[in-house]
Amino acid sequence: MADPTIWPKEPHTDAKHRILEAYLKAWFPILAKYNRRIIYIDGFAGPGTYEKGEMGSPLIALHCLLSHSLELCQKNTEFAFLFIEKDAERAKKLEQKITENYPNCPKNVIIKVYNGEFESTMTELLNGIEEKNTNLAPTFAFIDPFGYSGLPLHLIKRILAFSHCEVFINFAYESINRFSETQDSRERIFDKLFDTEEWQKVRNFDNVEERNRELTALYTKQLKTGARYVRSFEMINNSGKVTYYLYFATNHIKGFEQMKTAMWRVDPRGSFRFADTTDVNQSFLLSFEENTKFKEQAEIIFDLFKGKSIIQKKLKDYCIEYTAFPTLWSNSLKSLRQTSKYLWIIGKEKDHIPQNV
Repeated sequence: MADPTIWPKEPHTDAKHRILEAYLKAWFPILAKYNRRIIYIDGFAGPGTYEKGEMGSPLIALHCLLSHSLELCQKNTEFAFLFIEKDAERAKKLEQKITENYPNCPKNVIIKVYNGEFESTMTELLNGIEEKNTNLAPTFAFIDPFGYSGLPLHLIKRILAFSHCEVFINFAYESINRFSETQDSRERIFDKLFDTEEWQKVRNFDNVEERNRELTALYTKQLKTGARYVRSFEMINNSGKVTYYLYFATNHIKGFEQMKTAMWRVDPRGSFRFADTTDVNQSFLLSFEENTKFKEQAEIIFDLFKGKSIIQKKLKDYCIEYTAFPTLWSNSLKSLRQTSKYLWIIGKEKDHIPQNV
């Protein structure tokens, strides 16, 4: 008899988890270098496994830490994993899978499974921290609900208000879009989701693309009231429709760089998109994409900064924030050196490049 607590793993879920894994493999060592305590929160944790035994996000997070090549658990840092799951049977299954896979966790790895709603559990945790007038340790919160309820933006902004805290959110566009087309008594849920009533204007848009653009632009704008850097990644199902967007929000450019790099691994084209029908099992030639994309980026850099004197760090930060390829800025600069399109770049080593425009 099939286990009712688990389900098949869809291709877009696998892509989402590959982004998560790539990011955490970079995030754990960066934060462990400077902090004595690090927190990973999974707000809608699930049972920790899928129908064919694939790891769920909680076990992926644990695996990223416990199997890291730098042996991070031997360092003087405490790693706290807080898994929140409202369904009692799924929470129980998650505890079983953790015990089966990691029966002897190091003492500095703390694992807690909360059987409760994300909103109420997280609110209680944050209230406790604020009542004690203490700070939340650097935190990565993965918030991956099935729908759009229980995901109030004011709560997300409370997390982001603490230093070095980031969120990775499943914005259930398909469900949100269906609801936005109808009059419904659940309007208060949407008010909390967007932390504004502005979403209601979308009901006046008949054009699907326009509605998509307005809803996602509004959510981005609202997230940016709590985070300096925000990036989305589009997920398309096997029917060719947008199912959801993954939103990453942070106040630190290093985290933004690492997340865009993780997204780039799943979509080397730099389109920030994954489609079940076209991208699953595709083998993208990353080296070819790099060769093509840094030249495109070089043209963007030239058009923006020609005739100006800029600092190397500002150029790098610009590429991280505004282009699809955050790690290719130096290659883009090199390609400009090989043409007549030179820039003045004042680098860390006073690397002056003659201007010839």
